[in-house]
Amino acid sequence: MRLLIGIDDTDGAGWAASTARLAREFGDTLAGETRFIGSVGHILFSGVTATTNNKASCLVVESERADAADFLLAQAAAYVEANAAPSSAPGILVAGAEAEALIDFGRAASRREIRPEELPPLIEGLRVACLRGGRGLIGAAAAVGLTARGWSGRWLEFGVLRRLDRAVQARELRALGIFLVSLETDAEAPAPDDWIDTHGRLRLQLAAGRAVLPLRRIGEGMWEAAGGEPKGKSR
Repeated sequence: MRLLIGIDDTDGAGWAASTARLAREFGDTLAGETRFIGSVGHILFSGVTATTNNKASCLVVESERADAADFLLAQAAAYVEANAAPSSAPGILVAGAEAEALIDFGRAASRREIRPEELPPLIEGLRVACLRGGRGLIGAAAAVGLTARGWSGRWLEFGVLRRLDRAVQARELRALGIFLVSLETDAEAPAPDDWIDTHGRLRLQLAAGRAVLPLRRIGEGMWEAAGGEPKGKSR
């Protein structure tokens, strides 16, 4: 069973770890019957007060546990409580197929400020945790809805994304489940043995519910990841 875990508002002024980093590191703790597929970052409406850029995170996991949703909510809440900034007000939401009911809400949250009374009717019956007031629940629900929609956001972690070499072959990325898309005007696509310069860090887009890597051709049998950024920049 696939589940989405939305998390938001875990950082604070001067706090070293962003919500994106905390969510990713929480995902790395999952094991056993629960598999961490990746985490997606969504930048929401910029007109509201936020620590940095109003980015919420959504983890994508698969679990065979019968109590997976309850188990993951408890695990996430304990981890966030222990690692979030003291001044934060984290919100957490866990959803399976019912995440689709939050798609329109997620789209709205990316375009305008959400009124507090808009969310409660949409999350009735869902697993949620509101820590220290839970101001981040709006962002958590929006991140789940946008991830369920599958057409926005960026994968901040996906499999062994952060452990890849700078130069990798197309076959390696496809084996990880990454869909390679050429931005060139012709119909050429990377051949299995073609080399791809990742610039030390890949910026995978969430498109059609998949991890998609836009590419530009830089030579015969050579491509580069579009939008790559130097390694060492914390996210």
